[in-house]
Amino acid sequence: AEVSTQSTGCAEDFYEGQGRLDGAFCHYTEEDRVEYLKRAHAAGCRNVEMESCAFASLCHRASVKGAVVCVTLIDRLKSDLMTADDVARYDELVRRPHKLVVQFVKRQIGLKIKERRESALASKPAAQPVTTESGATAVTS
Repeated sequence: AEVSTQSTGCAEDFYEGQGRLDGAFCHYTEEDRVEYLKRAHAAGCRNVEMESCAFASLCHRASVKGAVVCVTLIDRLKSDLMTADDVARYDELVRRPHKLVVQFVKRQIGLKIKERRESALASKPAAQPVTTESGATAVTS
């Protein structure tokens, strides 16, 4: 399975807003659906969901950094339904975002810890050798 950085579109609902034909109300044709998805794809959108906009708005309002990580299980230009292969790979694919986020956070924390350590070492005076009355040498910092 491929990992890529792409755009996610945020729709108002699960059915019409995401170009599905199987909702309670549908005012467009299969051709309209395909055209909508092709335009979204041409604009760089590789996933459509409905939660990220609210999450991003809340993060912005709270001045908290946040990110959205999604798994795209099916190619909506081909079908709206999962295949047997998709179902078989579901558990693996659902765990992938967690692994990616953990790796990212570890890298970010590691960089900050390394930067702090290097900064602390740079501001510390160099160790100086001192000879005591008995002739022993000690290093002070």
